[in-house]
Amino acid sequence: MNGASVSGRIGRFFALVGIVFGLTAAVVVTQRLSADALALLLGLVCGGGALLPTLALGWTLLQRQERQWERRAQSHAGQPPVIVVTQPALPPGYGAERSAGWGPESAPWAVRQPRQFAMVGEEE
Repeated sequence: MNGASVSGRIGRFFALVGIVFGLTAAVVVTQRLSADALALLLGLVCGGGALLPTLALGWTLLQRQERQWERRAQSHAGQPPVIVVTQPALPPGYGAERSAGWGPESAPWAVRQPRQFAMVGEEE
C-alpha cells in the first residue's frame, strides 16, 4: 500500500462523514424550525450562495492585478524612480513680493483699483 492511497482514502472517508453529518443536521433542524424561521434560514443560505460568484470574481481580479504589479516591478527594477516636485501656482498678489513686504502692491499708500461686482437678477 502507498502512503498516497492511504491518505486519499482517509480524506474521502472524512468527506463522506462530513456530508452525512451535514445532511442529518439539515433534516433535524428543518423538522424542528417553524415556517418563519425556516424561511429566514433559507434566505440566508441563498444570499450566501449568491455572494460566492461575486467573491470569486473579486478574488480573480485581485490576483490578476497583483501579477501585473509584480511584472511592472520586475521590469523597472534597475531604474531609480523619478520624482518631480513642482511649486503650486499662486494667485497674483500672494507670491514672494507680497510675503517679503516690498513691491508696489504691498505699499500702504498704493492706489488700488476699485472692485466691481455684478448683482445677479438686478436690472441696470
